[in-house]
Amino acid sequence: MRKKCTLIILILILSMLTSSCQPYDVLSEDSNNFPPINPISKDKIEVILYYPNSEMEHLVPEIRVVSRSNEKIEEMVVSELLKGTKRKGLKNIIPENVEMLSLDIVDDIAYVSFSDELYNKSYGEKEEAFIIYSIVNTLTSIPDINRVQIFINGKAINTLFKYYSVREPLAFSSLIVSRDYINPVSILNEYYDNLLDGEYDKSMDMLYLSEIEKVKLNTLRIYLENEFKEVEQFDITDYIIYEYGDKLNMDVELVFTYEKNNKKSSYKKIELVYDKDKFKIKGLLY
Repeated sequence: MRKKCTLIILILILSMLTSSCQPYDVLSEDSNNFPPINPISKDKIEVILYYPNSEMEHLVPEIRVVSRSNEKIEEMVVSELLKGTKRKGLKNIIPENVEMLSLDIVDDIAYVSFSDELYNKSYGEKEEAFIIYSIVNTLTSIPDINRVQIFINGKAINTLFKYYSVREPLAFSSLIVSRDYINPVSILNEYYDNLLDGEYDKSMDMLYLSEIEKVKLNTLRIYLENEFKEVEQFDITDYIIYEYGDKLNMDVELVFTYEKNNKKSSYKKIELVYDKDKFKIKGLLY
């Protein structure tokens, strides 16, 4: 009888110990065993800013925690962007003395005006692209903004310098973040260089064609062989790029030099399509 009572007491003690201990492999947010989280305090906010990497190959997002202020979130983000970056591996691209003059959101488009210091500069093509898309990608990282138009002193401009159009609002470019920058004009240079060298198959491989256009490919080749027999040189004298993305449009002015120094000017609207890690020329290009 005494052994039975002792056994019952042991069972009760074990039961109490088991029920009072919560297993560590089953966690809930209300449990004291739940791992600690370091949330951002209510007076802080996370913003995403875009800067080029130090090799000037592509844009990189920088997540920065900043103090909340009375500024609107979009104004706060641009102010932080203009402060520049101190992060290793990133490069400041916007001139230090540039000021944001105003920023308004209409529907889902942000209209942001900067001082003259952003405009009166001689930028290279890649530099111009990175400045534009550091602004555009930063602002479109805000949920309510889908496109951005850049103004100078409250007025619309055609280009920031000479290569990229900012006349219309621009959308986020994932291509300039996920891939190294490709000079769009280099595609045209390669296309026409191949033609001058008689490498017609290489030029044809650079075309992005529909099924109907593929039927006409032999006709195009015969035309190009006849046309470029007498071409001695070509020069791209001017161009403007409309957005940098998987689909890219350009206006291009060329001059072809023939025998006896005869010249012929040509104006072309070109569309490039990013396909399998490179740009191709959409359609038949004469």
